[in-house]
Amino acid sequence: MLTHCPDDTRIYPDFADSSAPKLLFVCKTEGEESAIPRVMHQHDDRIEIMFIARGSGDYVIGGKNYLAQEGDILIFNSGVVHDERPHSSSDSVIYSCGLSGLNINGLPPDHLQPREYRALVKSGSHCTSLHGLFETLCSQCFGKNKHYGVVAHHVLNALLIIVRNLCEEQQARFDETSLSLGEQIKDFIDENYTSPITLDAITQKLQINRFYLIHVFKQFSGYPPKQYIIRRRVGEAQSLLLNTDLGVAEIAARVGYDSVNNFHRVFKMIVGIPPTQYKVRWMEGMKAT
Repeated sequence: MLTHCPDDTRIYPDFADSSAPKLLFVCKTEGEESAIPRVMHQHDDRIEIMFIARGSGDYVIGGKNYLAQEGDILIFNSGVVHDERPHSSSDSVIYSCGLSGLNINGLPPDHLQPREYRALVKSGSHCTSLHGLFETLCSQCFGKNKHYGVVAHHVLNALLIIVRNLCEEQQARFDETSLSLGEQIKDFIDENYTSPITLDAITQKLQINRFYLIHVFKQFSGYPPKQYIIRRRVGEAQSLLLNTDLGVAEIAARVGYDSVNNFHRVFKMIVGIPPTQYKVRWMEGMKAT
């Protein structure tokens, strides 16, 4: 995995309202390494854009399920809970970048499109161009070529405009009325997953039958409620491992586990490796840049 976080790269896209979004990172993962899952989590301080150059994966974004394939773009707006499960493949190539300070008229901060639009966008005839732009962005930032920050400004500018145009062209919306109950269940879990949340608590809050709750939520999110709660906790634990110096025991307690051993077991079951090893592998990837 290659990841680079530039010191100060800013862009000035034509569609932004006198803003200067900042490039926080650009990342390229290849082969089996790209298959490490990044489970239920959200970013309140940035928007992320992912491009599947080769490979595929299952993604849940805002409670909606997507099968991403070669050439697909995934948009993770700020504050939207998402789950990333790339498929294991020796020839997989996935690019991603993170931005903060993106402002578009009529949209919340760090949103590239309205939340009711599909978070998966087909690149179509722009696939080769986007692949080239991401690769150029990575090669410039990783290599720290002369004036690479200036090049990154313009490359990212072009990338954002192309993706934004594709979003507007496709404008694929979901039926909000059919998803309203699923959204209510998801919102309740997202607000309470660090507590000892139970299905009975959800059914009492929403005044619905237990079996109907399970059926509706699995149809909406792709997961039974209990599995969603587990993935939400593990996803938050991944964020705390990567972004803080907290110990494993404190992280386990923060995400709702009384037993560190139980937390270790669940984390390894979902992610495939123990918490400490996950952090070490990520930090090694950062040092390699």
